[in-house]
Amino acid sequence: MRQKLFDFSKAFYLYKKRHPKRVMTFLVFIAVPLVTGMILGYEMSSNVATAIPTVVVNHDDSEFSRNLVDYISDNNTFHIVEQADNDERVEEAIYMREAYAGIIIPEGFYRHMKEGKSPQILTVYDGSTLAVISYSSGTMREILETIKTGYMMNIYEGKLGMTPSNVTQHAVPIDVTYRLLLNPGRNFRYFVLPGMLAALIQVGISCMGAERAGDLRGREHSFPEHLKTIAHWGGLGAISISITLLEQYLFFDLPYKGSLTGGILLTYLYATAILLTGYLVGSVISDRTFAAQVAAILVLPATILGGYTWPVLAMPTAFQYVAKLIPFYYYGTTIRNLCLTNLEFHHVLPAIYAMLGFIAFETGLLFLIKYVMKHVTRHKEAVA
Repeated sequence: MRQKLFDFSKAFYLYKKRHPKRVMTFLVFIAVPLVTGMILGYEMSSNVATAIPTVVVNHDDSEFSRNLVDYISDNNTFHIVEQADNDERVEEAIYMREAYAGIIIPEGFYRHMKEGKSPQILTVYDGSTLAVISYSSGTMREILETIKTGYMMNIYEGKLGMTPSNVTQHAVPIDVTYRLLLNPGRNFRYFVLPGMLAALIQVGISCMGAERAGDLRGREHSFPEHLKTIAHWGGLGAISISITLLEQYLFFDLPYKGSLTGGILLTYLYATAILLTGYLVGSVISDRTFAAQVAAILVLPATILGGYTWPVLAMPTAFQYVAKLIPFYYYGTTIRNLCLTNLEFHHVLPAIYAMLGFIAFETGLLFLIKYVMKHVTRHKEAVA
């Protein structure tokens, strides 16, 4: 086994020396996306935060409060790791990362409920983990509302002799229903993965664009040859992004409900726009390593500024204008919506038009750069 591993490593090393560009292309566009998608998909396979370590302090210690603790314990969202005697232990457990949530039931809780008062249960959450808060707080609210409503229904039905239909009207005077669109299961993986994977891969695409521009520097090439190179490598970038989405679809149940044609076309245009960004940098900066670094830096803030994880409408006005100058602003949310809802091709057209605008602008800028560099080179040769 060790000898086979050694032989494989040696063969790979020799192949890399003979064909470095092929190996780099495979690593950037195939290997890294596959491994990244597999790791992230497996890491988030539970979809939402479950079995959240929780500390409970039950000062009331009545049968009702003990049943409430059991009810919380039976819920998949929470895992009660400790039933403490004092409130300070909840804060300590959260600081020590022994728990991410705490529940404090006050003394006299059941007695106050019988008297018609509104006793308060204090719930404490680790504010540094927003994924935990967003799901666990909603679940805890549902649990407590269910307990409260059930208790009030027993009061009305048992002591006041009301019929079940009248009990419901008094215990729940306002029946509030809600409906979640796009992601009804509040699946965190569905929310974050489609755009996050594209945001990670775009760094490699932009760097590869800078590399390809470096390959053609110092040689006489017609502008159509540059466009052919960009179209070719943009296609490879689109394949790279598509591989990660397909991997999530096949192995981790990521849905895809929208227009397939729209998704493919949008992904290709997006990858081409990102590649062009790197290509422009590589056309201006002669140092290939530095050009790749600059290209990566230019696209790195896209996930944050593009409004994928934090909505653009909540940003300062200046940042809202900046976001619209970033290709990821149009791609990230659109590809996520294509995964989660039945978008038709015409729904994708605004994002497609935006990508075409980016590509047209960058192509014009590239033409101008090549035109200026060509005449500067000719002028230097004439002077020499």
